[in-house]
Amino acid sequence: MTAEIQAEYSLNAGQTWWPVATFEIGTARRFALALQGAGLKERGLPEDVFESFQDRYAARLAAYPQEIFGATWFSSAELSKLMDARLWLSAEDLERVPLHAYDGYTETDTVAAWSAFAQVHETNGHPVRFVVWFEW
Repeated sequence: MTAEIQAEYSLNAGQTWWPVATFEIGTARRFALALQGAGLKERGLPEDVFESFQDRYAARLAAYPQEIFGATWFSSAELSKLMDARLWLSAEDLERVPLHAYDGYTETDTVAAWSAFAQVHETNGHPVRFVVWFEW
């Protein structure tokens, strides 16, 4: 499983969004768990998502309808919800992984880097959001 992750920013207070970066994540399966646990999973793509990302999503969905899923988006402010390491683990993982080792199974350092990236743009008055879909 992979995750397509695009950061978008707005030059005009959220009226028009532009792609500013694409990101990868080490484990898309755990990322999907974290999004679900944080209440950020499967919101769909925003109506005003940048056209090229929408076109790529639509083309992939048309070609592989059984393999594309979990489209969602979240704001930079919502990144903090993904910092709880427990959200990145399945029920089985939570039983077998000792509490002190949770951080070793998560991507919270990646989320912190995304937050720092967003903060640079937002300090200059440009909101940032992240748009995601998953693919088998």
